[in-house]
Amino acid sequence: MSSSGSILAHPASGGTAHTERETIRALLVERRPDLERRLMVGPSGALLIPLPTGGSIEIGRMRRRGTARWVVVTPSADGAALREPTSLGAVVRTALGALREVEAQR
Repeated sequence: MSSSGSILAHPASGGTAHTERETIRALLVERRPDLERRLMVGPSGALLIPLPTGGSIEIGRMRRRGTARWVVVTPSADGAALREPTSLGAVVRTALGALREVEAQR
């Protein structure tokens, strides 16, 4: 996914966001061990899952409706799709669902 700047807020070092990001990473790897080598942390602090088709799935925090929340951004025909899961588990399910969709198209 290409943009002029990330829309994802950088997790505060040592804070709740960092801990939650590492929890998300652990849950992703638990469900998909093959992601351990693929997962990256982008310049914004977002978790990135690079896609074989180009672009990536981004998992990060974004200020929405006055509060920072976790979002999943996926490439789409129109540029990018933003999803706002309501829990860390839902973030993981959303990201893995998006990854399955991309893999099924190959």
